[in-house]
Amino acid sequence: MKVARFVLKIVALSLAAAAAVCAVIAYWDKLTELGGSAKARLQQKACASEYEDYEELDTINSMTPIWKKRSSDVSDEDYNEFYKNKFMDYTDPLRVITSRTEGTATYTALLFIPGSTPYDYYTKEYEKGLALYASGVMIMEKCADLLPDYFSFVKGVVDSEDLSLNISRETLQKDNQLKLMRNSLEKKIKNELHAMLVNDREKYETFWKNFGRQIKFGIYGDYGMHKDLLGDLLMFYSAKEKKLVTLDEYVEKMPEEQKCIYFAAGDDTDRLGKLPNAQLVLSKGYDLLLCTEDVDEFCLQMMRDYKEKEFKNINSGDLGLETEDEKKAAEAAETENKDLFEEIKKDLNGKVKEVKVNPTLQEHPVTLSAEGGISMEMEKVLRRMPNAEGVESTKVLELNPNHTVFAALKAAHAAGDTDKVAKYAELLYDQALLIAGLPIEDPVAYAQLVCGLMQ
Repeated sequence: MKVARFVLKIVALSLAAAAAVCAVIAYWDKLTELGGSAKARLQQKACASEYEDYEELDTINSMTPIWKKRSSDVSDEDYNEFYKNKFMDYTDPLRVITSRTEGTATYTALLFIPGSTPYDYYTKEYEKGLALYASGVMIMEKCADLLPDYFSFVKGVVDSEDLSLNISRETLQKDNQLKLMRNSLEKKIKNELHAMLVNDREKYETFWKNFGRQIKFGIYGDYGMHKDLLGDLLMFYSAKEKKLVTLDEYVEKMPEEQKCIYFAAGDDTDRLGKLPNAQLVLSKGYDLLLCTEDVDEFCLQMMRDYKEKEFKNINSGDLGLETEDEKKAAEAAETENKDLFEEIKKDLNGKVKEVKVNPTLQEHPVTLSAEGGISMEMEKVLRRMPNAEGVESTKVLELNPNHTVFAALKAAHAAGDTDKVAKYAELLYDQALLIAGLPIEDPVAYAQLVCGLMQ
């Protein structure tokens, strides 16, 4: 038998290490000289004398999913890392929701409220849904049927032992267990959001900034069917308190004589707070909700009321805030100036349905209100949509009978100067449009008209 030769290159080894290498070479040389059983006995003796058994347990995978562990056994950091790795997010979740339910629907759920808005959330490309597992085996990556649209921002995992591994997507959509889980998850999410509102206002306002629009769409899209479920989650900017308030907070602070929840819809809170009717509401000691998102007014109109308090748009006609004396003075002014109002309406050529007196206007000479189901702000929103031709609110021009401008109108009409009355009417109408945040039809003509009156 040929002896295997090994050439070892020993670099910078200690004398002890070199001796050990030589001993190993001598040992293997000896093995080659022995036969069969003698060689085996020598190997066993060497192993027994030079080696010892050693075991070290290192848990690579516990095989227990994080959603099945008790929440007390999982740290916040573990939940955050799982969320960011699983759902490809770079921010920690605002809130972690754990749920274990047994009974008619048995499942374990681990849900997350994201800390930021996904870049595609308000687009058609966004897919809602929770990862659905059956006894630890994934059967659907995004099960949309587990979440209503108004909670589509929620991400997470649901694991149920009641579902079959062989269930098809079509069968799953009709599965009664799935419907029970959806209803249970809906209540759980709502309760957790309300708890966050009560106990952690700062976090809830961050959530509202990210996903409040979706809650409002939930009320509007379902024609108010879920207003009782979602109503106490709504927040709007308060003109009086200069911060976001809930509807509950608004109602609790209403004076006894206040009958309605007043709101104004537009693009900017500062501009809305300066509207003529906004100043009227605030002067009465009432608060005003300033709604600056395009869905706000649609949402409130679908709700109609909250805790038996009707929602009232301050630009939708008579607010009912006049005193008896103001009502009598307005009736007298309208009777006295009936011909003037008819002439103004004729000069505006169908732009307004009516011209009337508003005795509650304070420093403003004019304002616009709308009658019917479409307000001026809704008209503006709807006109930005495709195929929105013909969408128009029914406008009413309201004049301040105590303003000097109204006195100039009366004087021009009394003098028979119809040309001046027509110019004044056009000018006041364009001013009212600008105050309401609506574009004027011909800015050049408006500028020329102002310059002409200044000369």
